Amino acid sequence: MKQKIIDVHMHPDFDDKASIQFANEAGITFSLKGLLRDFKKHNIVKALALPRFTHFSTKEKITFTIRNDKIKKLISENNKKLMGACTISPGEYVHDDINMIENDIKKGIFKAIKLYPGYEFFYPNQQECIPIYELAKRNNIPVLFHTGDTWGSNTRIKYAHPLNVDDVAVSFPELKFVICHLGNPWIIDAVEILYKNENVYADLSGFIVGKGDKTYKKYCEGRIKTIMEGIYYDRSIVDKLLFGTDYPLTNYDFYIKFISRLDLSKKEFNKIFFENAAKLFNIKC
Repeated sequence: MKQKIIDVHMHPDFDDKASIQFANEAGITFSLKGLLRDFKKHNIVKALALPRFTHFSTKEKITFTIRNDKIKKLISENNKKLMGACTISPGEYVHDDINMIENDIKKGIFKAIKLYPGYEFFYPNQQECIPIYELAKRNNIPVLFHTGDTWGSNTRIKYAHPLNVDDVAVSFPELKFVICHLGNPWIIDAVEILYKNENVYADLSGFIVGKGDKTYKKYCEGRIKTIMEGIYYDRSIVDKLLFGTDYPLTNYDFYIKFISRLDLSKKEFNKIFFENAAKLFNIKC
């Protein structure tokens, strides 16, 4: 039987210019029809659609409410395969924003909250974030953090180090947190947070941009080696690793093969590709 897959990290913003460019470079048919075709081909049974950040290469300012509305529209029309995540900008939201998001969570539209430290300049343990975590806690949904590289020169990478997640993981032990991108390039630091904190998970998204051609060969070998070093450090973290792509930065054909190069058993691969996410997001399929 073909491996079931849940993609916990993708951005189907089909009218975003930067996303369209990335999709072209990755050889993706960047449309809902193309996405659903890829889902069928690779047995992707669910995917978590994340709102994008205000893109680093432009000066445009897109409010988090507008970004959330785009996800809401997508989920309302295509909720069989897609789950929605919302975002909130610490320091910008008001009480009514929290209430509106909570109503959408209770309606089943949003299954997670994604925050963007590094792109938006805040540390996860700042006071402004506490109502966001309390919102997630009340509704039993996880909080995802962008961690690791932020690409653009007008971002601030100090906010995006995975070690910043440790403080809130300790302060909110009942809440589930996800370190996106496994903190790349601080992979071993991220692994320590997983090892130390029972309530912290990590996704394996965003390691590759484009088609993953031969220019990536040595890089891929290095990333696989480092991820495995983390797993050898504590094998139990396999129970908290989640498959994600960061679509449309790369295509499913290459990325599934990339993650499949990890030196794991069939049972462990099933955890990463499907079982761990199914448990975290309470997915029945």
